[in-house]
Amino acid sequence: MKLRHVRQVAVVVGVVVALTGARHSSGGGCFGGSSNSSSSSSSSTGGSGSHHDDDDDSGSVSGGGVESSSLGEATQDLRIEECKVDGQSLVADVRATNSSTSETYSYMFQVAFKDAAGTTVATGSSGIFSVAAGATDSALVTANTTVTDGTCELVDPQRVAG
Repeated sequence: MKLRHVRQVAVVVGVVVALTGARHSSGGGCFGGSSNSSSSSSSSTGGSGSHHDDDDDSGSVSGGGVESSSLGEATQDLRIEECKVDGQSLVADVRATNSSTSETYSYMFQVAFKDAAGTTVATGSSGIFSVAAGATDSALVTANTTVTDGTCELVDPQRVAG
């Protein structure tokens, strides 16, 4: 097996470990606005997402491994930029700003979509991958359920090297 394949397997294992790890949440309110998207990401119970790259980097990222960093750093680096109703669904624009001055990190998280009464109506899983030191990137996560008002809350934020 080539080193490149070993790294890919290590990153996948790290993502699985990160998504099944400790629980913590911080939320954002619902307000209007617009955003762009460029590629799809995974979803779980009723949500879907897309990814938008805001920085102007190029080339590839190598090395790293799957060393997990603290939950506090993931919470510090991730935030819901906006939560809005788009058609009849809630959409969360999640932004990752890598606070490291030297390391590239990937972020995995879930978004809990809540109706106006505060009841969770859908949860979407997504990730923002290979964010260079000091860079910012974002992902859109959509609740695939009919909601005309509500909030979006970050759940299980994780940050892993690589």
